[in-house]
Amino acid sequence: MRDRRTAEVMVLRSLIAAVDDAQAVPVGKLHETYVLRAFGDPSVEVPRRDLGPEDLRQLLESERNARVVAAEEYRTAGHYSRADELIAAAEIVGRYLNGSNGF
Repeated sequence: MRDRRTAEVMVLRSLIAAVDDAQAVPVGKLHETYVLRAFGDPSVEVPRRDLGPEDLRQLLESERNARVVAAEEYRTAGHYSRADELIAAAEIVGRYLNGSNGF
């Protein structure tokens, strides 16, 4: 039977989204208003920002720390089960940060 690790999958999806957001190119003040373009028009394609190993490490640290802080806030508010879920998620991020999952 397949091993279902839904918590880990949720964390990984969140990390993929965080990396995707970090690679996004800033729009800036001079951005044009939306202009309808033909499908496949290369003028709308912008290369993504490259993230190096240190950028990824900082991103993972930020994601882990955000979960720990949120867990502390939930625990203070008496929501212990949600706090435990966030701590478990922070530990999953920590595994990738510390390299035990091939990072």
